[in-house]
Amino acid sequence: MSSKKAPRSLNFDAVRVIAMALPDVEETTVYGMPAFKAGTRRFVGRPVPREDIEPDTIGIAVSIAEREKLLATRPDLYYLTPHFRNYPAVLLRLPKVRREELQDILVMSWQYAMEKGPARKKKKPSPRR
Repeated sequence: MSSKKAPRSLNFDAVRVIAMALPDVEETTVYGMPAFKAGTRRFVGRPVPREDIEPDTIGIAVSIAEREKLLATRPDLYYLTPHFRNYPAVLLRLPKVRREELQDILVMSWQYAMEKGPARKKKKPSPRR
């Protein structure tokens, strides 16, 4: 009889602990869902519930190129829905991730958000005189 226990699935509280330990991070809400910003950019959060979103999923900001690598190497962990296809983001199944992997992907996403810097505001056209 083995005394080893199966690792417990991670939940959003684990995401919160890791995210809040990173520099310049703020907890916020986006469309009513909990999320975390690095500087002024969201880098991780719960997606709005939809039929095609699996339970215990988080959305992570990553470049499109990085997303393609993640999807190709770990389709058991990462996935995409049609809604997210046009965004630099990937979805992650929390029950399938180990804490070390979660920390690595959150750090990568945090770095991506920090590199992007402040969100650009659209300039309003100046009134003609």
